[in-house]
Amino acid sequence: MENKKMRCGDISVVMEEEQILWMDRKRVTVFALPWSFTKYELTPSRLVISTGLINQKEDEIRLYRIKDVSYSQTIWERMGNVGTIHVISTDATVPEFYLRHVKNARKVKDVLSQAIEVSRRKNGVRTSELMTGAAGTTSEGDEALGPDLAPDLDGNGIDDRLE
Repeated sequence: MENKKMRCGDISVVMEEEQILWMDRKRVTVFALPWSFTKYELTPSRLVISTGLINQKEDEIRLYRIKDVSYSQTIWERMGNVGTIHVISTDATVPEFYLRHVKNARKVKDVLSQAIEVSRRKNGVRTSELMTGAAGTTSEGDEALGPDLAPDLDGNGIDDRLE
Protein backbone atom coordinates (compact mmCIF):
# COMPACT_ATOMS: atom_id res chain seq x y z
CA MET A 1 0.00 0.00 0.00
CA GLU A 2 1.52 3.28 -1.01
CA ASN A 3 1.51 6.40 1.16
CA LYS A 4 -0.49 9.15 -0.44
CA LYS A 5 0.19 12.71 0.55
CA MET A 6 -2.70 14.36 2.42
CA ARG A 7 -4.25 17.39 0.80
CA CYS A 8 -6.31 20.09 2.44
CA GLY A 9 -9.78 18.77 3.26
CA ASP A 10 -8.81 15.08 3.05
CA ILE A 11 -9.75 12.66 5.82
CA SER A 12 -7.44 9.77 6.60
CA VAL A 13 -9.63 7.92 9.10
CA VAL A 14 -12.29 5.56 7.82
CA MET A 15 -15.17 5.43 10.30
CA GLU A 16 -17.43 2.42 10.53
CA GLU A 17 -20.95 3.36 9.51
CA GLU A 18 -23.78 2.58 11.90
CA GLN A 19 -26.67 0.37 10.92
CA ILE A 20 -29.80 2.37 10.06
CA LEU A 21 -32.76 1.15 12.13
CA TRP A 22 -35.33 3.40 10.45
CA MET A 23 -35.50 6.23 7.96
CA ASP A 24 -38.34 8.23 6.47
CA ARG A 25 -39.35 11.66 5.23
CA LYS A 26 -41.91 14.09 6.54
CA ARG A 27 -45.02 13.51 4.46
CA VAL A 28 -47.82 15.70 3.19
CA THR A 29 -50.67 15.11 5.64
CA VAL A 30 -53.58 14.66 3.25
CA PHE A 31 -52.02 12.34 0.67
CA ALA A 32 -49.31 10.80 2.93
CA LEU A 33 -46.75 11.29 0.18
CA PRO A 34 -43.11 12.11 1.00
CA TRP A 35 -43.08 15.50 -0.75
CA SER A 36 -40.82 17.20 1.73
CA PHE A 37 -37.23 18.18 2.29
CA THR A 38 -37.19 16.88 5.88
CA LYS A 39 -35.56 13.47 6.39
CA TYR A 40 -35.36 11.39 9.56
CA GLU A 41 -32.77 8.68 10.26
CA LEU A 42 -32.46 6.48 13.37
CA THR A 43 -29.31 4.49 14.22
CA PRO A 44 -28.52 2.57 17.43
CA SER A 45 -26.89 5.67 18.94
CA ARG A 46 -28.47 8.75 17.38
CA LEU A 47 -31.45 10.34 15.68
CA VAL A 48 -30.64 12.64 12.75
CA ILE A 49 -33.05 15.22 11.34
CA SER A 50 -32.04 16.78 8.00
CA THR A 51 -33.99 19.70 6.57
CA GLY A 52 -33.79 22.00 3.60
CA LEU A 53 -33.28 21.99 -0.15
CA ILE A 54 -31.08 25.02 -0.76
CA ASN A 55 -30.00 25.81 2.79
CA GLN A 56 -29.50 22.49 4.51
CA LYS A 57 -29.44 21.84 8.24
CA GLU A 58 -28.75 18.61 10.13
CA ASP A 59 -29.54 18.09 13.83
CA GLU A 60 -28.18 15.05 15.64
CA ILE A 61 -29.56 13.91 18.98
CA ARG A 62 -27.78 11.18 20.94
CA LEU A 63 -30.41 8.64 22.00
CA TYR A 64 -29.27 8.48 25.63
CA ARG A 65 -30.19 12.19 25.92
CA ILE A 66 -33.87 11.60 25.05
CA LYS A 67 -36.13 11.88 28.12
CA ASP A 68 -39.61 11.33 26.75
CA VAL A 69 -41.34 10.13 23.59
CA SER A 70 -45.05 10.45 22.78
CA TYR A 71 -47.26 9.71 19.78
CA SER A 72 -50.28 11.50 18.32
CA GLN A 73 -52.40 11.07 15.23
CA THR A 74 -54.99 13.44 13.80
CA ILE A 75 -57.95 12.25 11.75
CA TRP A 76 -56.13 13.32 8.57
CA GLU A 77 -53.01 11.45 9.61
CA ARG A 78 -55.05 8.31 10.34
CA MET A 79 -56.45 8.41 6.83
CA GLY A 80 -52.92 8.35 5.43
CA ASN A 81 -51.49 5.88 8.01
CA VAL A 82 -49.07 8.53 9.28
CA GLY A 83 -48.59 10.14 12.69
CA THR A 84 -46.44 12.51 14.69
CA ILE A 85 -43.89 11.62 17.36
CA HIS A 86 -43.03 14.24 19.99
CA VAL A 87 -39.56 13.91 21.54
CA ILE A 88 -38.17 15.74 24.58
CA SER A 89 -34.43 15.58 25.16
CA THR A 90 -31.68 17.10 27.29
CA ASP A 91 -29.79 18.12 24.15
CA ALA A 92 -28.78 21.79 24.31
CA THR A 93 -29.49 22.62 20.66
CA VAL A 94 -32.60 20.45 20.19
CA PRO A 95 -34.43 20.11 23.52
CA GLU A 96 -37.80 19.40 21.92
CA PHE A 97 -38.79 18.36 18.42
CA TYR A 98 -41.42 16.54 16.36
CA LEU A 99 -41.06 13.77 13.80
CA ARG A 100 -44.05 14.94 11.79
CA HIS A 101 -46.23 12.86 9.49
CA VAL A 102 -44.12 9.68 9.45
CA LYS A 103 -45.47 6.38 8.20
CA ASN A 104 -46.31 3.75 10.87
CA ALA A 105 -45.60 6.29 13.61
CA ARG A 106 -46.70 4.04 16.49
CA LYS A 107 -44.24 1.31 15.45
CA VAL A 108 -41.52 3.94 14.92
CA LYS A 109 -42.16 5.25 18.44
CA ASP A 110 -41.77 1.73 19.85
CA VAL A 111 -38.51 1.15 17.93
CA LEU A 112 -37.22 4.55 19.07
CA SER A 113 -38.11 3.80 22.72
CA GLN A 114 -36.30 0.45 22.59
CA ALA A 115 -33.24 2.03 20.94
CA ILE A 116 -33.19 4.73 23.66
CA GLU A 117 -33.16 2.10 26.44
CA VAL A 118 -30.38 0.10 24.73
CA SER A 119 -28.32 3.28 24.23
CA ARG A 120 -28.76 4.30 27.88
CA ARG A 121 -27.60 0.88 29.10
CA LYS A 122 -24.66 0.86 26.68
CA ASN A 123 -23.54 4.34 27.81
CA GLY A 124 -24.20 3.73 31.50
CA VAL A 125 -26.82 6.48 31.70
CA ARG A 126 -29.33 6.22 34.52
CA THR A 127 -32.25 8.53 35.03
CA SER A 128 -34.17 9.22 38.19
CA GLU A 129 -37.17 11.32 39.01
CA LEU A 130 -38.11 13.01 42.25
CA MET A 131 -41.80 13.75 42.36
CA THR A 132 -42.41 16.47 44.94
CA GLY A 133 -44.70 19.43 45.32
CA ALA A 134 -43.72 23.07 45.71
CA ALA A 135 -42.92 22.64 49.42
CA GLY A 136 -40.82 19.51 48.81
CA THR A 137 -43.53 17.07 49.84
CA THR A 138 -45.68 14.72 47.87
CA SER A 139 -49.41 15.18 47.74
CA GLU A 140 -49.76 12.59 50.54
CA GLY A 141 -47.25 14.37 52.82
CA ASP A 142 -43.66 13.62 53.87
CA GLU A 143 -44.47 10.05 54.87
CA ALA A 144 -45.12 9.18 51.23
CA LEU A 145 -41.47 9.86 50.41
CA GLY A 146 -40.49 6.65 52.17
CA PRO A 147 -37.32 5.90 54.11
CA ASP A 148 -34.99 6.24 51.11
CA LEU A 149 -36.18 9.66 49.94
CA ALA A 150 -35.95 12.46 52.48
CA PRO A 151 -36.73 16.13 51.86
CA ASP A 152 -33.54 18.14 51.36
CA LEU A 153 -34.71 21.56 50.24
CA ASP A 154 -31.48 23.41 51.02
CA GLY A 155 -29.38 20.85 49.10
CA ASN A 156 -26.85 20.12 51.84
CA GLY A 157 -27.40 16.34 51.70
CA ILE A 158 -29.10 16.15 55.11
CA ASP A 159 -32.78 15.41 55.66
CA ASP A 160 -34.28 18.78 56.65
CA ARG A 161 -36.44 16.99 59.23
CA LEU A 162 -33.23 16.06 61.12
CA GLU A 163 -31.74 19.57 61.21
